[in-house]
Amino acid sequence: MNPRLQRRFGGLRALGLGARFALSGGRESTVRAALMAIGVGLGVAMLLLAASVPTARHHRDERTHARIDVNLDDRAIDASDHTVLIDDMDTVFRGKEIRGRMVQPEGSAAPLPPGLQRFPRPGEMIVSPALNRLLTSSGSDLLRERLAHPVAGEVGDAGLLDPGEYVFYLGGDHLVAGVGDTRRLDHFGKTYPRKPLSPELVLLGIAGIVVLLVPIGVFIAAAVRFGGEHRDRRLAALRLIGADRRMTATVAAGEAALSTLAGTVLGAALFLTGRQFSELVEIQGLSVFTEDLTPEPVLVLLTVVAVFALSLLVTRLSMHKVSVEPLGVVRRSAGTTRRLWWRIALPVLGLVVLRVIVQNPSGLHGGSGVALVAVGMLALLVGVTAVMPWTVERLTRLCGGYGPLSWQLALRRMQLSSEAATRSVNGIAVAVAGAVALQTLFTGLAHTPADSAARPADRSPASHTRIGVARLDSGAGNTAAYAPAFAATPGVQEAVGFAELSVSPPDGGFSQTVRIADCAQLRRLASLPSCSDGDAFLTAPPGTDRAHDLTTWKAGTTLRVDADGSRWKTPRITATAPATSADPADDAAERILLATPGAAGPTVTTHAVSTVRLTCTTTTEDVQDRVRTTAAKLDPSFAVDFPGQPKGDAALDGIWRALLAGVAAVLLLIAASMLLGALEQIRDRARVLAVLSAFGTRRRTLAGSVLWQTALPVGLGLLVAGLIGTTLGGTLLGIVGRPVVHNWSTLLAIAGIGAVASVGVTLLTLPTLWRSTRPQGLRHE
Repeated sequence: MNPRLQRRFGGLRALGLGARFALSGGRESTVRAALMAIGVGLGVAMLLLAASVPTARHHRDERTHARIDVNLDDRAIDASDHTVLIDDMDTVFRGKEIRGRMVQPEGSAAPLPPGLQRFPRPGEMIVSPALNRLLTSSGSDLLRERLAHPVAGEVGDAGLLDPGEYVFYLGGDHLVAGVGDTRRLDHFGKTYPRKPLSPELVLLGIAGIVVLLVPIGVFIAAAVRFGGEHRDRRLAALRLIGADRRMTATVAAGEAALSTLAGTVLGAALFLTGRQFSELVEIQGLSVFTEDLTPEPVLVLLTVVAVFALSLLVTRLSMHKVSVEPLGVVRRSAGTTRRLWWRIALPVLGLVVLRVIVQNPSGLHGGSGVALVAVGMLALLVGVTAVMPWTVERLTRLCGGYGPLSWQLALRRMQLSSEAATRSVNGIAVAVAGAVALQTLFTGLAHTPADSAARPADRSPASHTRIGVARLDSGAGNTAAYAPAFAATPGVQEAVGFAELSVSPPDGGFSQTVRIADCAQLRRLASLPSCSDGDAFLTAPPGTDRAHDLTTWKAGTTLRVDADGSRWKTPRITATAPATSADPADDAAERILLATPGAAGPTVTTHAVSTVRLTCTTTTEDVQDRVRTTAAKLDPSFAVDFPGQPKGDAALDGIWRALLAGVAAVLLLIAASMLLGALEQIRDRARVLAVLSAFGTRRRTLAGSVLWQTALPVGLGLLVAGLIGTTLGGTLLGIVGRPVVHNWSTLLAIAGIGAVASVGVTLLTLPTLWRSTRPQGLRHE
């Protein structure tokens, strides 16, 4: 036979022999193959979940575009049988945002919002399943009072971004197009090209993908090494009967390939099973529909190829320390010292790539910039796994020779097999390093220089009060009745009611604010010398700079009211008075005109917005929800805002929530990895533990040694992870020119979660440890 063909068929036979060893090599081989399959299966399930992200995002974007209810065509729509009136009724309940719309069809062919089978009748409400559950749950009395309308049905999936979204549609019969936010539509939905994300958001997305995928790769690499010592002894026996290194490596590859195949099938089964329950799971406020979790075919193929390639590569690299002794055992060369230079070279290479090569943030929109950032991050994170064995080896050498017996047993075990000691904690170290980098990056992106120097946004005189503003686009004539209703709400200290509108020069120009109320209300807004109906006053927020004041208040000046073209003449200014309090929504220093109804006249009053300025105490429970409930009872179209509460970037917050959900899932995966690794190590040492127990070693001492074997590498890993994570986060912020701002409490919490997970996993292994110390463990074949 041709030698080349003989080698090829010999390799195939060696692969088959490895597969036979995995299936029929005894209990040890079966357990090892099962552990490998479970580990690989968990990793594959996570990768399939990651491969579903593009599909989930595409479906979410389609649903977002389909329910757009704004006329983006900038064209006039006349009332017809095919139009509908719609008004916004968004609200908030205990921090949960609720999307609300009032709909009023103008004909039998009016377009239905996505997810609705019919329009709700006036006064009826159609709600999302999540909102329906919230309304019927205990502790939602305030929300039930606010949305006190009969529920006539549920919104379908087509009208929701995710299963946990809170949405309702209320039927109306008094909407008028052009009044307030009420608008007329002849269709729902709009398709428009996606706007490119800012370099900051692109960078955060790249960082999230790398941070989430690298720990999974580390986890799969560790799973392939389960039971490595038993495998090495079996392969050494093959060397004794004449097998060469190539054949033993091929046998090991066959064994790993079979376990990887079984793990891939198991991972697919786990993913398909978990997919059916996806709508019941919510992480960091995010949930997905079942059909959203459909992996991209190309990514599925790439996942399978990558998992098999990683499995074979790790198996091949682990074989270089297998040697044959006369009795067929494996001995690792204990005198060899690990070299540090190439281990440090990995993170240094990552820093060089990120700091030197990637200098222009605009390059993040190109393929080369994305690839360079990914390579730099990959080098830094993989550097954690490279530095960890050297660090553990050096520490065990320095700390050996003293300490309690459990400490000595742990150190000796780590000296004999430092790779096994660090392999189980590499995943948690990489995950923590990535989480720290993400937190540092997000904190820097969300931070603005004005955050630390800005005064409190509510400008309230005491820290236990908060300012709120309630506005109603119609009904300016009832302002005097609205303020007492709010004032009677528990937790409201003061309610000042007035009508508000904007005026500007006829040819355009700077918009100016007019507030209309009786003298009693105006005295609560400014220190007036005297007041009677027909007076008008100028005032500006206290402590503001008039250098940029662009207002021009002159008696008899003709101004345009809002944008409808109505004309109004400025009344005679009675006096200029200092403001006693300021509306938190006004950040400018311009002068505001305070006018009595007699001075303003009926023309502007009909165009004004009913406004109630509220001063609330934070010591009253659910005061904000009580205010919103009062507003809804007065008129469902009332909009309540508390400007003192920070409002972040919606896109940035959305990406951050998705990344937090991914980090939580990865940490669960790493905890499972550590548990499997710890169980595998105890199983591998079962006979040694049984011998130690037979010679009188207390179980408490053995448990302490197992705990030290986990705690020491974990402590070192968290230290290295914190250093590399903060360095990586600061470097990424440098790419987009943002200052480094650390949220130390959050960073310590991330490290604490990693430490607690490690200790908790160790405690879960104690029952297996007790079983391993029984006399039956002395049996050996």
